[in-house]
Amino acid sequence: MASIEPLKTSIRIIWYINGEKDSETLLNTPPTVANKANAQKIADMVEQQIQMGIFNRDAVFPSSPKRQASYFGYYIPVWENAEQSTVSPTTWTTYTSKVANHITPYWEKKQISKISAEDVEYWVYKVLRVNLSPKTIVDILGLWRSIWSYWARHQKNPNDPSQYIKLNAKDPKDIEPFSREEIALIINTETDTTFRNLWTVMLWSGLSSHELMPLAVEDIDFDQATAYIRRGFVKGIHKATKNRRRKRQIELLPIVANALVNQRQSLTDQTPQAVKVLERDNHTYEEQHLTWLWYNPRTGSHYTYPQLEKRWKRHLDKCDIPYRALNNGRHTYASQVLSTGIISAEWLANQLGHVNTDMIHKHYAKFIPSDTRHIIRNLANALDNSQ
Repeated sequence: MASIEPLKTSIRIIWYINGEKDSETLLNTPPTVANKANAQKIADMVEQQIQMGIFNRDAVFPSSPKRQASYFGYYIPVWENAEQSTVSPTTWTTYTSKVANHITPYWEKKQISKISAEDVEYWVYKVLRVNLSPKTIVDILGLWRSIWSYWARHQKNPNDPSQYIKLNAKDPKDIEPFSREEIALIINTETDTTFRNLWTVMLWSGLSSHELMPLAVEDIDFDQATAYIRRGFVKGIHKATKNRRRKRQIELLPIVANALVNQRQSLTDQTPQAVKVLERDNHTYEEQHLTWLWYNPRTGSHYTYPQLEKRWKRHLDKCDIPYRALNNGRHTYASQVLSTGIISAEWLANQLGHVNTDMIHKHYAKFIPSDTRHIIRNLANALDNSQ
């Protein structure tokens, strides 16, 4: 049975559900005769609702700090319902994994209005930073702020308790592009025609592995030696390029153009397949009819990343070349073309689909000493001629 307990400046209402004791305190309610009578009416209502199986704490005590909407966890499904349609399915999977593993267990049962800057700092510096990289923490913190904002939008002048967090990123690791000698060995020792063509395009075009896999005959202008990059393939989904800049036309080196011509000639029995490509709005699909250049006869579609990775590792072992991931082909292309001293970073940024040259200098381009000796010779000649 529900009952009341008069306190010094308030009245507590006590009840039991499934044998578990629970309570709610009516704050700023002195235990006067009138207040106790009113509290008893509330207790009687609680008891009746419990017996009928319709008790709703939030409805009976809308100002209670214990109501669901006062906890951080209440806003996680709110965030999910609003945000899921704004990103691609693969991105959403990554988001929900980070929330489930790092946000929900720690914050779900904390009262959101009482979260302080010190609470967030402890979580970041003492919990997350133990096992996670700064980049991953930044991603998780961004998701935390997004969830928190669904509470904050209904508050007057809320202060973001995460605003004081400072995380210094590590210096990026060297990308270790392949040298000309290694490139020649990789291509020339491949006995399978399809993979010899594929490795050639991978190492000399600047395409990412996600752009390379779904490349189709329809994307290539063989007469002009150009390619149109229109889609990617990420975690089993064909999707439009991640931004408008990545949807681009690129110029092909002769070695790449020849490899693509050779590959097209090997596809004598292939016909276009109807493929649904997720648009950039992450909601609608466009049907495209595509003839895969890197067709896998075992699956009836193009090769996937795990399939290529397995073959790639085996081939590098055969060549006695230290392993680098498939996307190192993109890094290698960037480094090799910059190492010629002929092209500008701006031209390369356009080929790779970057908005500016920042990513070129920071991530992709690394001069290869063994392949750049001609530059100092050219510089010496130029300086000598200028005297």
